[in-house]
Amino acid sequence: MTGLRNFEDLIQDIDCDKNLLLGNGFSIACSDIFSYDSILKKSSLCNSDLFCDNSDYEKVIENLNFKKEVYQLANEEYEIAQMYESWSEEIKWDLVNTLTKLHDKVYTSDKENHNTFLFLSDFNNIFTLNYDLLLYWVIIYAVRLYQSNFDYYKNIVHINNFYPRDGFDRSQSESDCIWCQDKWIQNVFYLHGGLHLFCDSENTYKLKYASSNNLSIIDKTKYWLERGTSPLVIIEGNSVDKLKWIRGNHYLNYCYEQFCQIQGVLFIHGHSLDDKDKHIFDAINTNP
Repeated sequence: MTGLRNFEDLIQDIDCDKNLLLGNGFSIACSDIFSYDSILKKSSLCNSDLFCDNSDYEKVIENLNFKKEVYQLANEEYEIAQMYESWSEEIKWDLVNTLTKLHDKVYTSDKENHNTFLFLSDFNNIFTLNYDLLLYWVIIYAVRLYQSNFDYYKNIVHINNFYPRDGFDRSQSESDCIWCQDKWIQNVFYLHGGLHLFCDSENTYKLKYASSNNLSIIDKTKYWLERGTSPLVIIEGNSVDKLKWIRGNHYLNYCYEQFCQIQGVLFIHGHSLDDKDKHIFDAINTNP
């Protein structure tokens, strides 16, 4: 019987496109502060009865939405249904706020970013389900390495010639970038959005560091949160609702369609294969 092969040997033997799907385990491997247990401990809702027996935000949201739907069926209980919907929205807002603030407690060294980049560079396309900025920080590191030491960069990525491209305008200005479908080759996809992504009725934007006023990306996210504007993140209790929101946003829908059409081999890193992301695994199972 053939035993399990190690990653290094397997990745070298594959001669077709290699795709990577990242789940929350990727972030927790960097810092356990990104686990739901840790997030809830730092949350303003840590003592709320809503989380009396569960720290999984999405499961709590699913439970609240189920109760809302039950009361909606009884027309005379409309106000109670509205209460459950309000609690669900409060939990979503709390998750985004708490996760944003937790980034102040996370530091990734150049060595850590470099090692993560070496891992990512083995792939042709990277898809992530995470909202946090860890992947974005690695991409920023890779771009700076490319610009400062091109020969060294080309030497370490010689197999795939990997260069991270997220589809946003690559202007050198400090203005936030606009996503431009088909204008740039894209090989990094945020399937459920991210804390650094915002949208309006027409465009999706990516926040950039502004050296002129020393505003970090996470500072910019906090700025918009303080003004009542949430980043583009999909926080829902079940796969059906997640897919509904994905289909309603041009950027997310494009990313999802690209995932549905991947060719070659898919590696999954740090995901529990939970039913809450059934839309992701339906896409895998129906891929020809």
